Amino acid sequence: MYAEYEERRIERGVHDFNDVLAAALRELRERPDGRYGAVIVDEVQDLTLVGVRLLHALAGDRPNGLLLIGDGQQAVYPGGFRLAEAGIGIRGRGAVLRTNYRNAAAILEAAMDVVSGDPFDDLDGPSPNGRRTVDPTYHGGRVTRERAADADEHDRRLVAALRELPDAADAAVLCASAKAIEHYAGLLGRAGIAVQRLEHYDGRPVDAVKVGSYRRAKGLEFKKVFLPLHDAGIAAEGDGDAARERAELARRQLFVAMTRARDLLWLGSAGPGL
Repeated sequence: MYAEYEERRIERGVHDFNDVLAAALRELRERPDGRYGAVIVDEVQDLTLVGVRLLHALAGDRPNGLLLIGDGQQAVYPGGFRLAEAGIGIRGRGAVLRTNYRNAAAILEAAMDVVSGDPFDDLDGPSPNGRRTVDPTYHGGRVTRERAADADEHDRRLVAALRELPDAADAAVLCASAKAIEHYAGLLGRAGIAVQRLEHYDGRPVDAVKVGSYRRAKGLEFKKVFLPLHDAGIAAEGDGDAARERAELARRQLFVAMTRARDLLWLGSAGPGL
């Protein structure tokens, strides 16, 4: 499929995103740009290999020229790479940050349970499973699990929980798909609950529940996070590597969504329990 894609792309004379990065990297190598004293990269696990090579070329190998910050368990896109493939060696130069300042301990524990059985690559080598030592600084918080008989009852419980909030300014409903975003934005609107789409949210307080995708919520945090039908799609459907990889990606994306919550994490499910 990839070979067919590349053949058609070349025939039509068009470029995709990685082609643009590769062209920029070639230009930079031919005409080095010395204006930058350092390059700082957050969420490096969500970049492509050619993107990291481009940033490395900007910084070069000067001391303290490149700072990379990332977490392989929060990779929300398929694929991956090792920093060594980009010509970046961090042996003896890297540090693991283990202190969590965002999440209540109960919320962090629930999120870690989702990915604890999955191996992941933290850019400098694989880890056999997702259970690692993290030190939370906040020991309050609450995880609420709601399992309804069906989707309609689930949605009624979600609306009831949101109506009980004294303040909607720091609450978010996060969804795994665009279809789910449309459904829940419409549901809350019909229930008289003010909604603000995450793509229009600039961080300033607005008395409305934020609604958006797991990916859009990356880098954000809220006091209260509601995840409707959160467990749909996180178990492998079928056999083989492709099914396993899809399920692992879904669990990593759910992990990201769960760790957006500081004080309250609401987890909705529908149907019989597993």
